[in-house]
Amino acid sequence: MTGRTMIKSAGIVTVLLFLSRLFGFAREAAIAACYGTSWLTDTYFAAASIPSILFLAFNDAIKTAFIPVYGDYHDKEEGNSLALAVFLGLGGILLLASILLVIFAPLVMRLVVPGYSGVQYELSVTMARIMLPGLLFLGLAGLCSGVLNIKKNFVIPSLTAFPNNLVIIATVLLLGKRFGIMALVWATAAGFALQFLIQVPAVARHGIFTARKAAWRHPAIKRMAVLLVPVLIGSATVELKTLTDKIFGSFLAEQSISYLNYAAKIYSLPGGILVLALLTVIYPTMVELYYRREMKEFKETVCQGTGLMILLMFPIMVGMMVLSTPIVRLIYERAAFDAQATHNTAYALIFYSLGLLPSGVMLLFNRAFYSTKDTKTPMYFSFFTTLLNVVLNWLLMKPLAYGGLALGTSLSLYFGAIGMAVALHRRIGPYGVSQILDTLWKAGVASLFMGAAVRFALPYLEGGGFLLQAARLGIVIMMGALVYFVLAYILKIRELELALSLLWRRISRG
Repeated sequence: MTGRTMIKSAGIVTVLLFLSRLFGFAREAAIAACYGTSWLTDTYFAAASIPSILFLAFNDAIKTAFIPVYGDYHDKEEGNSLALAVFLGLGGILLLASILLVIFAPLVMRLVVPGYSGVQYELSVTMARIMLPGLLFLGLAGLCSGVLNIKKNFVIPSLTAFPNNLVIIATVLLLGKRFGIMALVWATAAGFALQFLIQVPAVARHGIFTARKAAWRHPAIKRMAVLLVPVLIGSATVELKTLTDKIFGSFLAEQSISYLNYAAKIYSLPGGILVLALLTVIYPTMVELYYRREMKEFKETVCQGTGLMILLMFPIMVGMMVLSTPIVRLIYERAAFDAQATHNTAYALIFYSLGLLPSGVMLLFNRAFYSTKDTKTPMYFSFFTTLLNVVLNWLLMKPLAYGGLALGTSLSLYFGAIGMAVALHRRIGPYGVSQILDTLWKAGVASLFMGAAVRFALPYLEGGGFLLQAARLGIVIMMGALVYFVLAYILKIRELELALSLLWRRISRG
C-alpha cells in the first residue's frame, strides 16, 4: 500500500470514526447531564471499566495474533475453516472467562476499588455481574473486526459503536430518571452485545460460518497460540494503566473517579479516531511487507506512519491542553454537571492530554514489532510502563490529587515510547529516526506557536448557549489548525507535503 493509498484509506476510516465518536460524546453528555458526578457515577465507571479493559486487552491481542497469521491463508481454501476454528475456540474461552468473572465478582471489585466499602462496594459488585458477560460479545466483536480488516473492509468495524451509543443515549434520556443508575448499567450490557451482532452479517458474507468444518489441527492455530499469550499479557498490562488510576482514585475524595473518567473520554477521542484510523490501515500493510521480506518498504512505512502520527497528534495534544476548560464545558456542563465539575474535569484533562503523542507512537511501534512476529518486546515495555505508572501515581497523587494520577499515566508513556524507539532500531535496523526527529521538532515548534495563538482567544469562549459555544470553539480550533498547518508548510514537514500532494491530485481529478 502506497503512502497516498494509506492516507486515503485512513481518511475514510477517520470520517466514520469521527462520526462514531460524536455519538460517543453525545452518550457521555447524556450520562453527565442525568447523573452528574457522585459516588453512584464513581461506582458505575469503576464497574464498567472491567469488561471494557478486558475487551481492549483481548481485542488487541486477538487482532495482533490473528491478523498476521490469518492474512497468509484468508484467500486460500482452508481460510474459512481456520477462521471458524478461531471463532469457536475464542468463544468458548470467553464464555468460560465471563462465567468465572461473574462468580468471583466480589473479589474482582475488591481488587479494582479497594477503597470502597459498605453499600458502594456491594453496588459495584451488582453492577459488575450485570456487565461482565459482555466480555464474550466484545471479544468476538474484536475478532470480527480483524477478519473484516484482512478482507479490506474497514467500514463495518468503524460502525460498531453506533448502536451501542444509541441504546445508551435512549435509555438514559427516557428511563434514566425513573430507574436511576441501574438503567445505565443494563443499557451498557445491551450495547456490548450489539457491537458483535452488527458485524455478524458482514463476516457471514465471506462464508466463514458456513465452512464445512473447523480446522482445529491447522498449523496456523499453533502459531496464533504462540503469538497470543505474550500479546495478551502485554495488552492486559497496558490496559492496567487505566485500571491503576481507578485503584488509586478509590482512595481519593468522592467524585475523583468520575472526573478522571469524563476527562479520559475526551482524551481518548484523538486516539479513537486518528490513531485507530492510521493503525487500521498501516498495520495490515506492515504485516504484508514483512511477510514478503520487503524490508526497505517496511521501514519506510514505519517511518512514514510515525511521522504522520507526530504531525497529527502534536498539535492536538497542545490544543487540548490549552482549550481543556471550554471543551469540557461544551460537552458536559448542563443539568447535573455544574461549573465546578467542569473545572475539576478540565484539571484532569490537561494532564491526560500530555500523553497523547507518546501514546500514539507507542501503539504504532507495538504494531511494528507484532508485524515482525516479535510479541515479547512490546510485552516487556508494557510491564515497564505499567510499573512506572504505579510508582508515579503513588508519588504524584498526594501533591496533585487525581491530577497526579493522570500525569503519572502520561509521563510513563514518554519513557515507554523512547525505549521502544531504541528497541525497534535494534530489531529492524535504521528506519529513518533522523527524519522522524526532524518532523518532531518542526511539529513541536508549529504546535507551540499555535497554542500561544489559541490562548489569546480563551476569554471569548466564555458564556452563551450550546450552539454559540460550539461555533466559537469551532472557529478557534479552525484558526489554530490554520496557524499550525501554515507553519508546518513553511517548515517543510515531509508528511504534510505527502498529504497535500494527495489532496491536490484528487482536486485535479475532480
